Amino acid sequence: MKKISLSVRARLFVLCFGLIAIFGSATVLLGYLIHRDQAFQKIEQDQQHRFEAIWSAEQSMSLFRQRASQLSTSILLKDEDGQRKAEQAFTKARSELEARVRVVEQFDHPSAQIIRETLPKIPIDVLNATRALAGGLHSEATSSVAELQQSLALIESTLQTVAQREHMQAAEIEARERLRVAHAIRLAWIIIISAGVIGTLLTLVVIRSIIQPLQTAVSAIRQLNAGEIEIDLPPIAQDEFGDIAVALRQFRDQAERLRRLAYQDPLTGLGNRARLEENLQRAVERARKTGESLALFYVDLDNFRAINDKFGHKAGDRYLCEATSRLHRFMPYDAFLCRYGGDKFTILVERLDAGPALDSQLREQADCLLRGLGETYPFGDHLLNMSVSIGIAQFPGDGETADQIISSADAAMYAAKKSGRNNVRFAGAQVTSSMRRQLAVASDIRRGLERGEFEPFYQPVIDVERGRVVGAEALLRWRHPENGLLLPSEFIQVAEESGLINQLGELCLMRAHEQALQWAAQNRKIRIAVNLSVRQVHDGKILQILRNLPIPPGQTERPIEFELTESALLDTTDYSLKVLSEIKKLGFRIGLDDFGTGYSSFSYLQRLPIDKIKIDRLFVTSMGISKQALAIVSATLTLAQNLDLAVVAEGVENTEQMRQLRILGCKLQQGFFFTRGLPAKDFEVWATAFEQQGVASLANPANRESAINAIPAITH
Repeated sequence: MKKISLSVRARLFVLCFGLIAIFGSATVLLGYLIHRDQAFQKIEQDQQHRFEAIWSAEQSMSLFRQRASQLSTSILLKDEDGQRKAEQAFTKARSELEARVRVVEQFDHPSAQIIRETLPKIPIDVLNATRALAGGLHSEATSSVAELQQSLALIESTLQTVAQREHMQAAEIEARERLRVAHAIRLAWIIIISAGVIGTLLTLVVIRSIIQPLQTAVSAIRQLNAGEIEIDLPPIAQDEFGDIAVALRQFRDQAERLRRLAYQDPLTGLGNRARLEENLQRAVERARKTGESLALFYVDLDNFRAINDKFGHKAGDRYLCEATSRLHRFMPYDAFLCRYGGDKFTILVERLDAGPALDSQLREQADCLLRGLGETYPFGDHLLNMSVSIGIAQFPGDGETADQIISSADAAMYAAKKSGRNNVRFAGAQVTSSMRRQLAVASDIRRGLERGEFEPFYQPVIDVERGRVVGAEALLRWRHPENGLLLPSEFIQVAEESGLINQLGELCLMRAHEQALQWAAQNRKIRIAVNLSVRQVHDGKILQILRNLPIPPGQTERPIEFELTESALLDTTDYSLKVLSEIKKLGFRIGLDDFGTGYSSFSYLQRLPIDKIKIDRLFVTSMGISKQALAIVSATLTLAQNLDLAVVAEGVENTEQMRQLRILGCKLQQGFFFTRGLPAKDFEVWATAFEQQGVASLANPANRESAINAIPAITH
């Protein structure tokens, strides 16, 4: 049978109506009692009037007796004047007595009738007795006096009887009313208490019917806000709370969807970074209480970026799902697997026994992962090799909080990747300390970017044949508020590993382009070379930035060219080639820095849209002592000439190197022999002084060497 449930509004209406009915009924009953009390007061007033009437009648009877005596005396004395007055007083007293008797007759007719019947005899008896006494008839006088006394006694006794009867009736009424008053008071208390109890019970029933589901709803809302999964939801009823229950179910479903979005990776179905941090923090608290250990495996796919760029994002997603499946198969039992981000996964292993055998146990588990994930992965017509680098951090040895443990595992993973990939490293004190230093430097870099502490310096590129400054390389410097001026070697690697290199690269590019526009406005045709990191190439955002860069007025060529290090191009993919080709189409020249240090330099010249190569300082420095270095420089210049590529020799530090390069045909040179990197203003001053000295020496070729030898004196 379906349960009928009143709405909250109906319940409140029933409550109000019930309270009104209860207290209204109590009011009526109390009014009735008050009316009864007023009726009793009326009875008492009537009784009081009767007592007054009886008393007045008795007083009138006494006066009537006195007037009768006076009349008798005046008759005996034969005082006609006195007799006349006595007769008038007697008549008046009789009239008053009759009037009082009529009042008594209103409430005691029988007694009044007796008095009325007796009263006319009294004057006759008085006259008879008086005449008999006057005539000396003593026997007749005695008889008349006896009859008179009997009549008076009858009237007085009748009045006394009436008075006694009224007193008795008054006593009965008073006793009965006292009992009634006691009953009325008791009944009034019963009515008041009953009304209060019934009203309270009704209020409690109605309020409970409202408060109980309201508390359930509030509890459910609090559980939802706390992120709990098992929630006690109120039942769905045909009232407002039923609507709230439906809304809460909808809110719970939406909260669960949001929780899945917030804590679950949509691609693999694994927990995400937020889920890991939450679970790891709880695990740390449990381990701290139980004295057990836990371990966090930080797993990074070594070649995911190449797979993603070569075969596309869908193939990359399949690759990640395959890695997820393998991690599930080969990870320790009861471990918790998360996708930390991108191609990085974490495995949380709890309830480990701390002891000397723990490292060996974790090593075996990591080796199992390496072997399981190292199996060939067939993809279409290709066989892909899946390898991972694993870092392992333990609690409590490698951190006291979730963040510290993750940082330690991350640092160990990077150590594994640097040591050749596809291996395992444990987070030791040295690794953790190094990682924390890197994190501190990364934090300083972010702060420095916000405060504008980074500034490009410019090292000139000299055309030694013409003695002119034809270009410059933008070299980023950090004016650290505590450590002074820092060179790129002190922060670039940390920026690369922390992902901040893109921001530094963009800052250097924008500042260098602004400077190039200023020099173009000063009629200085100087092309500025800016280093381009492979992360910027992979990110692709660089294209949008370059499209928005204007060309200096009156010029057709871009004042900016890019240099990529050969080692950074080891992971060059089709996507990277596409980005570089787009950069070339936008009119920007591309140079290959550190040429000759990689293992496939010639393949880069064939595949990449290169306009310029820079001979690494290692070969320039070694030319005077190594025939191999001299042969490499000579072959590079010949190759570049045949491929129509510009060549810049960097690292020129003395006159001999400058001369030897010039003899070999390398006219574009850069190095400390000319000057170090300078701020823009100092660069302008130096360039002006250099060209004034250098141009004068070009008039006579015989003096060219001495002019060039004089240049360092200008720079210091």
